[in-house]
Amino acid sequence: MIDVSREELIPISDAAAEVPGRGVHRSTIYRWVIKGINGVKLESVKRGGGRFTSREAIVRFIAANSEAMPNR
Repeated sequence: MIDVSREELIPISDAAAEVPGRGVHRSTIYRWVIKGINGVKLESVKRGGGRFTSREAIVRFIAANSEAMPNR
């Protein structure tokens, strides 16, 4: 869960630039929030009419999905 008192919130529309690697489209970020991957959703909060996530939430999301994916 995002701790809004300790984590810096970033708009969902800007979060794609925070994902390490090849980069993702902002629609991918929205899909991660709504549907998730392997049962893991990207944490987000609604504040002032907008939806936000955090860098820390993105790191947690990637880590959780890395654990959920079987080794190939």
